[in-house]
Amino acid sequence: MKQSVSPRLSLAFLVAAVTILVGCSESTPEQQKAERQWPVKVASVVNSGEIKDRQFAGRVKAVQSVDLSFQVGGKLAKLSIREGEIIPKGTLIAELDDRDYQRRVKEARVNVELLEKTLSRQSSLAGSKVISQQQLDETKSNFDLAKVTLDRAEQDLAYTQLRVPFDALATRQLVENYTNVQSGQAIVRLQNISEVRIQISVPEKMLATVHEEQVSSVIATFEFLPGKEFKLEYREHQAEADSVTQTYVVELGMPRPENVQILPGMTARVNVKLKGSSGDLWIPLSAVQSGPEGKPYVWQISADQSVVKVPVALGRTDGKSVQITEGLSPAMKLVAAGGQHLYEGATVRNYAQH
Repeated sequence: MKQSVSPRLSLAFLVAAVTILVGCSESTPEQQKAERQWPVKVASVVNSGEIKDRQFAGRVKAVQSVDLSFQVGGKLAKLSIREGEIIPKGTLIAELDDRDYQRRVKEARVNVELLEKTLSRQSSLAGSKVISQQQLDETKSNFDLAKVTLDRAEQDLAYTQLRVPFDALATRQLVENYTNVQSGQAIVRLQNISEVRIQISVPEKMLATVHEEQVSSVIATFEFLPGKEFKLEYREHQAEADSVTQTYVVELGMPRPENVQILPGMTARVNVKLKGSSGDLWIPLSAVQSGPEGKPYVWQISADQSVVKVPVALGRTDGKSVQITEGLSPAMKLVAAGGQHLYEGATVRNYAQH
């Protein structure tokens, strides 16, 4: 005998089947969270002691380049330089026709002498009330002004001579001899070569992690001086990196050697020797996160690409990298960017590799 199925029972079976199918086809939010791979930028902990001795291509430059000029105007009576010659400090290289300035000095000196005699005579007369105190005071003032005029005339006369302020290389003559020049008009261009300066381009990693106490020596060699080495000392460095190479220009100096012309534009090989050291640990500043209490931490990437929160202690920073004094060891893989949404156990991938 055929049995009929209740409509209510059939509906219950249908709802149960749909529920099972939905449960099989959809994962829970926790499962989705576990399966997701977060794209991040990856960086390694750098040990500054891993940076070995380095060699750099250097270029000689002048300490400074200046255009010399007279502080007074007149006719150029003498200009004795040759472009390319080295001129010792204090050498007279140019003179103006100084006849007018000589005459002004003589006039000023005569006026001073005259007023000095007048003041002496009036001082003796003032005691006997022959002249008034006001007349004496006026003569004193005129005498003082005359001495100021004489000093200025003598200074202007001295300005008619142009001397080299430092050991210099004459690079360009800017005016012709016997021409009229104005006060402040450039006469000759000089480069200060009182010492040899060499510029090198240093990678940001080395500049950030290697410090002065770690440098054993910096030596320069030149191809045209085989077998000779010259000790260099740090002078300064640029605070901005080259936008293309991401390197910083570091300037080094050395005394000018005798009987050798090392001129601006020449090339050198610079060898930086470092002391043996375990080094400091450095990471990108962007890798450091801050907890609820303001304590710093980083996301360490494990072998299975999951992340673990690691508290750290920070040292000095150069604005891009930061020294780690506690919490990390060399060669650890860290999340350098993209870690703001991570959590313990999250799986990450290096977006630079995709």
